[in-house]
Amino acid sequence: MKEFALGVDGGGTNTQCALFDLEGNLIDVLDWGPTNHEVLAGGFEELEESLKAMLGIFYAKHSIDAKNLVSCAFGMAGVDTKKQAKIIGDMIKRLGINRFILSNDAYLGVKAGCPSGVGICVINGTGATIAGIDVDGSMIQIGGQGGFTGDVGGGGALAVAAISKVYDHLFRDGRHTILKDMLFHRLKISSRHDFMDAVTGGLQDGSLERVDVTKMLFEAASQKDEVALEILRYVGTELGRSVNGAINELGFADIEVIDVVLAGSVNVKGSDPALVDAIKAEVLSKNPDRRIEFIILEHPPVAGAVIWALEGVYKGKGLFDKVVGQFS
Repeated sequence: MKEFALGVDGGGTNTQCALFDLEGNLIDVLDWGPTNHEVLAGGFEELEESLKAMLGIFYAKHSIDAKNLVSCAFGMAGVDTKKQAKIIGDMIKRLGINRFILSNDAYLGVKAGCPSGVGICVINGTGATIAGIDVDGSMIQIGGQGGFTGDVGGGGALAVAAISKVYDHLFRDGRHTILKDMLFHRLKISSRHDFMDAVTGGLQDGSLERVDVTKMLFEAASQKDEVALEILRYVGTELGRSVNGAINELGFADIEVIDVVLAGSVNVKGSDPALVDAIKAEVLSKNPDRRIEFIILEHPPVAGAVIWALEGVYKGKGLFDKVVGQFS
């Protein structure tokens, strides 16, 4: 029987699924839509149908089924609590897969960014979550449940912060920000009294997306707009505090270098470094006697899922380099 390992990076916007043989060779990669039950209209039920359809494409294409998948790793957005993990774990079992690892997708950044498989990942993309794994395999996730866990990062939250600061400027005698001019130009308005109708209408009909506002925020920061810089620095500091929480929680005492992986579109593609610089400053200031290395994630998180799935079954050496090299 042919044997394979499967890695899945399931997000709120899109999903990647990768099939490897046990010698660490890439067989196939599939791009899919969202697989976060929190953004799917049908919730967990729709998630199960989506995973079934996604896997079915691999099965049909390669003439295999679930029995051929001897080791799998699922990093899924929306796995934030033990209850959610239980529901989705049972779902995966119903799909015929019995040997698997299931975690929040933030953990994949550790496996894809740290050759040792040990470290902390700061995901700052659609949302913001921090995840860490230590040498003993202990794991911790900080954030990921919005306001309940005090999350301040993520493109959506940044967009809201930017819009609120423009509103503050317009109606509360707040500080001037060039974000106002950027948004007025984009929305094709000239009066402040049209602002909220234009913003809410644009977000509803799709003519304005939160990612557009987030890009404006970074552009304003690159032009040294103090309001924009303040937003980015605040978010970076808060994310840094979460990294410090993970460092305090996990067993890094005997590690010479603590790797901190910066992942997600906001961290990786932001046009101004203020947010990332603030993360670094907060972490370094609270760990003056530790050596911290910050790593920008250059490989897709699904590579981390594959590495995790192959650990223990890989028939060769240099697992990290071999897997990530096939995603370059």
